[in-house]
Amino acid sequence: MKESDLIYGIMASLGKEEYSIVYMKYLLEPFNVSDSSLRTTLSRMMEKGLLKSRKTGRLVFYSFEEKGLRIRGNVSYSFHTSDWSKWDNTWWGYVFTIPSGDKNLRYKVRTKLEKYRFVSLYPGYWIRPFHESEKIDEKFNDLMNSGYGHLIKVEFISELTKEGISELWKIESVNEDFETGLKHLNESILKLPNVDPQEAFRLKMLIGNEIVHLLFRDPLLPKCFLPNNWKGEELRKLFSDWEKAVNIKAELFWNI
Repeated sequence: MKESDLIYGIMASLGKEEYSIVYMKYLLEPFNVSDSSLRTTLSRMMEKGLLKSRKTGRLVFYSFEEKGLRIRGNVSYSFHTSDWSKWDNTWWGYVFTIPSGDKNLRYKVRTKLEKYRFVSLYPGYWIRPFHESEKIDEKFNDLMNSGYGHLIKVEFISELTKEGISELWKIESVNEDFETGLKHLNESILKLPNVDPQEAFRLKMLIGNEIVHLLFRDPLLPKCFLPNNWKGEELRKLFSDWEKAVNIKAELFWNI
């Protein structure tokens, strides 16, 4: 787990408005992060626009910058599924052309599309089922105003098959990884009664980071495209139950 991910995860999960450097050092004790490494990582996160700082006397406080808050919102996108019961087989499509030499722009566009669970149907043409509640048109405002692509709504005359969808979104692989995540959560639940608050906090961050990354892979698709043994909702529910249990133990460590 990268130190930047760990720091970001701590700040996002504890939900405090700001963190002093002293408090941050304390929270990172279970992870053996050195003072110099902490300061270097914080500086890099500020350079990337994730964090901002303020100084009171000799004490420095850190909080999320606008970009950091936006990423936190994107992460929370993974923790719910829309009601697809009235889905009418309408799809979002994003069509774009980017000069082959502009790798940075191509990376930016692909990252945005992947973040909102679009997949490439053809080169330069990415799709995802349309659901009004996801507000994709608002979230893609920057791409729509960029001049190098168009967000469209389409219906396929020849419907995409369940097998084809499974291959595009790698459903079987994702489901196998979800099963691994369920196993790790259940193992952690068994350990909780026997760990102290500091170890509970360490588990909260390490296991929590694993599950958040797994949930980010959930394609959030209509049920008709998912296998009967789909583990997405089960993983979300167990993660919620696990987090409540681990927080009861771990808060004795972070609430100093």
